[in-house]
Amino acid sequence: MKYLLSIPFFISLFSSLSAQEESMTGDDLRQIIEGIAGENVEANGPMIHFNMKGVFLLCIYDESNDRMRIISPIIDYADVSEAQKDEMLISNFHSALDARYCVSDDVLYSAYVHPLSNLKPEDVIVAIYQVVSLNMTFGGEYSSGLLQFGDEDSEELQSI
Repeated sequence: MKYLLSIPFFISLFSSLSAQEESMTGDDLRQIIEGIAGENVEANGPMIHFNMKGVFLLCIYDESNDRMRIISPIIDYADVSEAQKDEMLISNFHSALDARYCVSDDVLYSAYVHPLSNLKPEDVIVAIYQVVSLNMTFGGEYSSGLLQFGDEDSEELQSI
């Protein structure tokens, strides 16, 4: 998956945000997301709506409970075939990495969930790209786009 950002952008973003060794805040999340998505960002309380590569995303955070999630709706769950459900489960084990396929209110999502307090700027950036990739590769590769953990056909996994 090709990244949209330049190396100088990453360096300036990391140096400005990493310099503070405090917990990540909602304002920090918004700043990181704006740095990636540009003008396609709308913040409303603890929710940040944005688009990347034509994919709608929502970042929801709760500072008092130390949680955040980045989600992207993919399809109505009723429209997901049994074969696709199997592929998603396999992907969640091998190629989805930190983001996952999940279901809520009869909608299939790609999602990344993490404690807010120890989240780093680079974690947010990677999470966004993984969620976008899982959305875009649904029905095909079912991949977060970065790498694959193990091989579903390996003898090591079959012996576990």
